[in-house]
Amino acid sequence: MPELNDPQADQPRADRPRLPESDRVHAELQERMERLPPGHPSSPYNDDGTRKPPPLDLSDYELPIPGDPDYQPDVRALEADRRSDGSTKEAGDPEHPVNEDAADRQTPADSETDHSSAGEDKPREEPDDSWEWRGCRLTPEQRQAADEVFERWTAAEGRDPDGNYGEHGLTPSMRRIESELDHGHLVDKTEDYALKTPDRFKEKLSKAIARNPDKTAGELAREIHDAVRYTFILGAEEYLEAYWSVEEKLEEKGYELEVRRNMWTDLEYKGINSRWRDPTSKLPFEVQFHTQASWEAKQETHLAYEKIADPRTPPDERELLRTYQMDVSAGIPVPRQVSEIPDYRKEGR
Repeated sequence: MPELNDPQADQPRADRPRLPESDRVHAELQERMERLPPGHPSSPYNDDGTRKPPPLDLSDYELPIPGDPDYQPDVRALEADRRSDGSTKEAGDPEHPVNEDAADRQTPADSETDHSSAGEDKPREEPDDSWEWRGCRLTPEQRQAADEVFERWTAAEGRDPDGNYGEHGLTPSMRRIESELDHGHLVDKTEDYALKTPDRFKEKLSKAIARNPDKTAGELAREIHDAVRYTFILGAEEYLEAYWSVEEKLEEKGYELEVRRNMWTDLEYKGINSRWRDPTSKLPFEVQFHTQASWEAKQETHLAYEKIADPRTPPDERELLRTYQMDVSAGIPVPRQVSEIPDYRKEGR
């Protein structure tokens, strides 16, 4: 997502707190939650005193999915380091070192490339026109609905059947907004990654169907607000001014703000996520606002986020990954006056 040749990318990154500090924060948070009365929304216990299961799908909380599809934190290395000396080294392997010149290594997070780990199935189209991938499945009717709605998303994003852009569509509009900014810019290769890939779209639709059996596949497909996503990188010092400038320009072009979530106080993710409605296509789309540092942290923790959301991930590994995300996020400088940007939700949304 970010323009990785941004001047900020050349600045030295602040030393991150090592894992013991994150362990302390995480332990204190866990202790406070344990003291809550059973049945409290944040308590780990149900009304009857039984422990609640761990969360299975963080997309319910509208946290970002995209990240570098090639980066894979070495969870076993993290655990081994923590056990050996009470600290954590930044995990990686010879092919994907964590700290080597992120501007050269990272790919835009919005790519959401249809990647699979070793031994994992590729998307499959069955003879009956059903679709299946990574434990997700669409019936022939659901797949047809997904394809029809995805065509609408493609048209709304702005590219023609040959993949070219004209004057109309969301991506050309975002580029015009970018050109009017005094501070900030869209991430590198926005045109390549603004639109979710068809299989990732179907995967997300399948999960939405499982959570919402009372809605049709077509309804749910039209509600996937990050089928088209844009990210602006703003300077830490100019963040407040630049944010309001982008929001003002979006409204001037007729886009309607539906949701804004300021997550700069979140322990595991830093940034602002917002959802907008396109008056032409009537479809929602997402806009995220990062600094260079929060963008790089999002890239670095992408696979950890996906593994946390995967119900197949063991609880102890999930907890380690959440600690890892907190460790990375703890080192991100918070933009000046960012708390002045409030959360917002349009009535009925």
